Amino acid sequence: MTEQDALLTVRDVARVCRRSEETVRRWIWSGKLPSRKLGNQHFIDPADVEALKPGSPSVAETAVAYRPTKEDETVNYDKDKALKWLSETVALGKKISARYGPVDVTELIRESREALR
Repeated sequence: MTEQDALLTVRDVARVCRRSEETVRRWIWSGKLPSRKLGNQHFIDPADVEALKPGSPSVAETAVAYRPTKEDETVNYDKDKALKWLSETVALGKKISARYGPVDVTELIRESREALR
């Protein structure tokens, strides 16, 4: 097994720790969980997962043994429904732009933050 094979993805760590992927990302961003970044994906050493949960000596073994199956990757959705929703969203965006002109999202965020102060 190469070093890269032993590294875990955010999804793998989330499943092993029974937490959401977003929680694992927060652990990484806060420095609680070290990771290596390749492109836009984080990879975590199983030993670091072990250190994160000192009460569970088998976490690293479980994490290394876990390999996603094709069934894990399957997402079921209604393609026609998704395309209809997307076209309705685009049409609404065009309608709003035609009526009010282009929207500066950055300025809207800035204004909303000012209103909170």
